[in-house]
Amino acid sequence: MFANYASAKSPNEVRSAFLYQMAKFIEFPNQQTKATTRFCFYRINNGPGAILSENKNLTVRNRPIEVIKIDKNTNIMELSQQCDITYIDELSENDILSTWTDTTSLNMVLVGDSIKFLEGGGIASLVQEGSKIRLYINRRQIAQHNFTVLSRLLAVSKFHPN
Repeated sequence: MFANYASAKSPNEVRSAFLYQMAKFIEFPNQQTKATTRFCFYRINNGPGAILSENKNLTVRNRPIEVIKIDKNTNIMELSQQCDITYIDELSENDILSTWTDTTSLNMVLVGDSIKFLEGGGIASLVQEGSKIRLYINRRQIAQHNFTVLSRLLAVSKFHPN
């Protein structure tokens, strides 16, 4: 009984693992010429950003990961050039989605933590449902951007809106 409890992961650990695994199943533009896979966060002193930044030995397609702290004033197009996956927690969702327009075609995947994030135009969301965290994908959004989500990732995802 205690062994299971001891190995239980926090929501932030689960989210960081999801983000890392997602990168393996998304083909980003110019991926072959990039030196790193770049994960961007508004906060890297706690949450999934802190966990990924502590694991500098992780690689995606034989390239190291890079964790970047971004500023809230960075516009969406700059983020799209700097980041492969940008994680936006619920506290920052309104800030980023208010600057987004649906006509903007991005090179990065924007990941949030709520269904509201997807309804506001987000691409993916790691939603806590009871004791589990589930990956939701906004199918309409992924078709509009410059990256490809592989079928293996889609197979383990839920979709919103359906």
